[in-house]
This record gives sequence, structure tokens and C-alpha cells, in this order.
Amino acid sequence: MNEVCFLSGWAGTAELFPGLAGRARFIIPFLDGDEAFCLKAARDCGATVLAGWSTGGHMILKHAALLLPHFAKVVLIAPFARFTDSFPARLVRSMIARMERDPEGTSRDFWRACGFTDPAAFRPEWALPLTEGLRYLLASEAKTVSVAARHVTVLHGDADRIVRTPAVDAAVAGLAGARRISYAGGHLPTEAVLAQSIEE
Repeated sequence: MNEVCFLSGWAGTAELFPGLAGRARFIIPFLDGDEAFCLKAARDCGATVLAGWSTGGHMILKHAALLLPHFAKVVLIAPFARFTDSFPARLVRSMIARMERDPEGTSRDFWRACGFTDPAAFRPEWALPLTEGLRYLLASEAKTVSVAARHVTVLHGDADRIVRTPAVDAAVAGLAGARRISYAGGHLPTEAVLAQSIEE
């Protein structure tokens, strides 16, 4: 496998991606640091491949002009310009409220909705940064900017109920030359789909 930097999604710890864990440099938004931290870590990671899942894909899109030229290949999995384009703001606010009383249950329910069959252990110290991450998702927007993207592959599940197809279409409209791949499944691609898209 090429050297890979994986910018994950909300609560997307390395344990949830056993096929990549140990073979990729994981950056976990909010648990490792804020957006500025994630951008610097990705830009400076030294990998040849940058992959971003969900929130990670959003951050890459938001700063495409800064990040894309640094990598030979970029893979965006279920990227979005605005999270609330397909995941209602009222549900995000409900998750924020629930995080205050049951952060582990909130995270586990989200993991299950994504399609994780073997969720990771939850750590109590994650509650505050993940809550801040939800607030970020309510407000953050990636503006559509035209950028050369022939080295970009966009993956999206045909049954994804968290980031729906119209939201992905709008998000990647400015990626000139990017390749689109639809896979059978939801918000989480299988290990085989993910590995193939990164390695090929």
C-alpha cells in the first residue's frame, strides 16, 4: 500500500478501520485537534495518498486548493459541503443535547448508523471534543471552488442515509476531472472497497 494519510470522520477512531489501522497515519477530527490542527497534520504528513471520510472529506474539500497539490492521489469518501444538506440540523442539535447526558450511547448509535458492526471502546474524555465537533458540523461550509482534480477519486455508497447523493454531487461539483465511484452500501465502505480505491 502507498503511504496513506487518513483524515477520518466524527468519532472515526482507527480501531473502526482495522484494514487501515497500522498502515495509515490517522488524523481524527476533534479528538486529535481542531480543523486547523487537522489541516496542518494532513499537509505535513509526508504521505503520497490523502484519504478523507465524511467530516475528513469535508475538511479536504473546504481546503482543496491548499491540500490537493501536496498528494499524488486523493480519495474522498462520502464528502459534503454542508453536513446539514442531508443530515437535518435538528438531529445534530439533538445529538449535542444527548451528548451531555449519554455521550457513549450517542456515539455508539452513530457508529451503528454508519454501518460499523464492531464499534470501538468509548473513552469519557471524548465527550467534550466530540460535542464541539457536532457544533462545527452545524456551522462549517465548504464553498464550491474549481480546482484541478484528475488525481481525486470520490467514493459514495448508494444506500448512504447520512450523506445522500445530492449532497455529494453538490460538494464535488468543482473538482474538475475527479472520478466518481458508487459502491453498494451505506456511509461506510467495506474494507475491500476502501483498500482498492486507495491502492489502485
